[in-house]
Amino acid sequence: MELITLEEFKDHSRILYDDEDTEIQTKVDAANAYVSGFIDTSAEDYLPPADIKQAALMIAAHWFENRENTFPGSIIDIPLNAADIIANYREWSF
Repeated sequence: MELITLEEFKDHSRILYDDEDTEIQTKVDAANAYVSGFIDTSAEDYLPPADIKQAALMIAAHWFENRENTFPGSIIDIPLNAADIIANYREWSF
């Protein structure tokens, strides 16, 4: 499921050049897959809510800016506010 597009990400991140489009597309695809893995996007006509799109944008931007999780002592893989948004839509099962 494509929650966000390359163009949406570049607008969000204020990126005006095309030099890293391949790398950026990888981050966009990964963020789409990551968020979709937590929520039910199986409906053919699924339109993601604005906050889900925002979470995917935040995650893609975080992964683009921080290519590796190298901050000493950090265990945060995604921005906390993105995790909070996803938690509101997550399909929980025990």
